[in-house]
Amino acid sequence: MGRNGRPIFAASLLGMALATALAACDSPPPPQPGPRPVRVATVQLTPADEVARYAAVIQPRVEADLGFRVGGKVAERLAQVGDRVEPGMPLARLDPTDLDLQVRAAEAQLAATRADQRNAQGEFDRYASLRQGEWTTRQEFERRATALDRAKARVKETEAHLDLLRNTARYTTLVADAPGVVTAVLIEPGLVVAQGRPAVRIARLGELEAVADVPEHEAGAFTTRQLSVEAWALPGATIAGRLREMAPSADPVTRTYRARVTLADPPAGIQIGMTATVVARQPRPGTVARVPLSAITQKGGAPAVWVVNDAGDRVALRPVQVAAFAGDLAIVADGLAEGERIVTAGVHKLDAGQPIRVWTEPVR
Repeated sequence: MGRNGRPIFAASLLGMALATALAACDSPPPPQPGPRPVRVATVQLTPADEVARYAAVIQPRVEADLGFRVGGKVAERLAQVGDRVEPGMPLARLDPTDLDLQVRAAEAQLAATRADQRNAQGEFDRYASLRQGEWTTRQEFERRATALDRAKARVKETEAHLDLLRNTARYTTLVADAPGVVTAVLIEPGLVVAQGRPAVRIARLGELEAVADVPEHEAGAFTTRQLSVEAWALPGATIAGRLREMAPSADPVTRTYRARVTLADPPAGIQIGMTATVVARQPRPGTVARVPLSAITQKGGAPAVWVVNDAGDRVALRPVQVAAFAGDLAIVADGLAEGERIVTAGVHKLDAGQPIRVWTEPVR
């Protein structure tokens, strides 16, 4: 033993180091990481047309609020929402009591004025005979002629007033003026309505339109594009469209321009109020691949994607040419072929030749 036991302590440390080294030589190597799971998508080449899509609603070209041409108390409501109506079909009625009384009063007044006319006519005829025999003055004869003209004028005035009241009495029944569908009823029995107040809303049958709001930076190009409409409730159906109207000014709140696209030949299943998509297409030559934006990475500062090999266990980085970006999609003009599979998630954690495993959604 050396002084203070230091040689023994050093020998103990050396023995422990040798034992640790021997144990390390006998331990197995660390496990290698398995294939990295990736999400992939299959490339589909489509025409290179520039396409913009806008949410829309199917509406009739003409939708009018019908109201009574006179005021009064609603006595009866005959229309329900969803009813099909034809011209002349009654929709609602007002209480006609007051107007009927006015009509009878005008009829009595007309009878009185006609009696006055007959009396004036008799006076005129007598004075006409007297005038022929010079038994009366010309002044008296002209006075009787003037009285007869006034009586005839009062009869015509009373007849016109009676016709007006009779028309007014007919206005107590609100009727449809064109074929259509009732989309809203705004009155109930017992309600006192003013003249002209909207009572029933009618969507006329005929042309249907898709109404969409177009952003202001796309409004100019919208008028020159090929338009079609896709109804959400009718998947796979594409309806040709024609721009009928473009708002001349933007909405002050949304800063969008309202476009009305007429449906050229709407299918039988399309209904008013359905949600739809207006597709505005600008033809372009060639084909492109529309891939998720998450699939795009970089190689040497240029856009690239990870392409999965045929065996589905390796990836290779391939440069591509991106023509444009549209929402969450990248428009790839060159670099991809039909049917190839590309990685769409986790592209920044991959290396060339790295083993991968195609991840599939679990069945729930």
